[in-house]
Amino acid sequence: MLATVATIALFGFAVAMLARFARNDGGKILAALSGNSWLAQPPASVRPVTVRFSQRYPASRPMRVRPAMRAAA
Repeated sequence: MLATVATIALFGFAVAMLARFARNDGGKILAALSGNSWLAQPPASVRPVTVRFSQRYPASRPMRVRPAMRAAA
């Protein structure tokens, strides 16, 4: 009997939390499910940017480190 009451109370609590969640965010959920979410589309004011990388300087070679320099680090 006590287990039944506890189970019913747990289900009631879960339904209350789901109802509260749906009341607060229901519109966002329906918009996302229909494909109209503001997160699904990029903002209109942002345009794509092309980034180019060019290596102007040769890659640096490893440096010999003296113990005094290691201690300073």
